[in-house]
Amino acid sequence: MANLWYLSPSDQNENIGIGSYGNEMEQMNKLLDAVIPHLERCGVQFHRASKSLGISKRPAESDKLNARYYLALHSNAGGGGQAWGPIAFYYEGGKSLAEKLIAELKATGQKSNRASSVQQNKNLFELNAPAATACLLEVDFHDSQTGVDFLVNHRADAAKAIAKAIVAIDGRTWSDAEPDTAPQTDKLYRVQAGAFAVRANAEKLVAQLKKDGYEAFITQ
Repeated sequence: MANLWYLSPSDQNENIGIGSYGNEMEQMNKLLDAVIPHLERCGVQFHRASKSLGISKRPAESDKLNARYYLALHSNAGGGGQAWGPIAFYYEGGKSLAEKLIAELKATGQKSNRASSVQQNKNLFELNAPAATACLLEVDFHDSQTGVDFLVNHRADAAKAIAKAIVAIDGRTWSDAEPDTAPQTDKLYRVQAGAFAVRANAEKLVAQLKKDGYEAFITQ
């Protein structure tokens, strides 16, 4: 049976970062938007917490879904503009996930002046409340310019790093093939299959194409 990951982006829309950062809730949802295509491509099973569901109710939903892992995404503050870098907090069995998240983020070249980037914390609600193996990732500080630069300008790098950590912990194989981001349209594109000297051969091809669900017909 596949593991289920419960993904919980911050709901703190009153935490405002410096410059053009906006709020924590908005930015963490944008980050998760960029993580998800990688997870889908690699076959990871996940449930994304609804924006309308507050953090206070998410661990209960995670338990109801029987999630194996609980990952909360946040951006940090309180560094007085002088702190930057990721910090992964874990509860009990979440240490391996925390370490992998930090290793993948640092592999992107993310700057950090944190003395300890992996820390156990049994007091955070999103760590001690869910039954799942839990980790809370403070991706970077939104009250320092260095932190905001990474959060905003290197979102794709951060998303890929987070996804790679999840895929590894989930025991799956990472693929570097990028997701197809081509927009869907309602246009139909017609392709001419070829010309046949014998009508029976043309009819045979048309019959096969229709069987496969394609529109096909014969013209002269």
